[in-house]
Amino acid sequence: MKDIVRKILVVLVWPILYSIININLAYAMSSVEAEVQIFKYITMAVSVSLSCIAAGWALSKTGPASAATVAEKPELFGRTMVYVGMAEGIAIYGLLIAFLIWIG
Repeated sequence: MKDIVRKILVVLVWPILYSIININLAYAMSSVEAEVQIFKYITMAVSVSLSCIAAGWALSKTGPASAATVAEKPELFGRTMVYVGMAEGIAIYGLLIAFLIWIG
């Protein structure tokens, strides 16, 4: 359990530290622009962090199941990879949202 908590903290802490560094840079701007930048970077960090945690959880469930399925019936390899790919897509969607927030 401690290992899982440590991994989750690492996934959450690095983007938030990056956001804090950018928040300090944002204070050089006017106060309204700085507040917008602060929330922008924090929401980017949260969207990427939570989507990566969700993708990791989904992969931890679908990966072993697809491996067990392929071990029993190798002809189902393509179908199982679709489910694993959909689980990986969760992280990509979070990254996409972060880029949209960044350029918006």
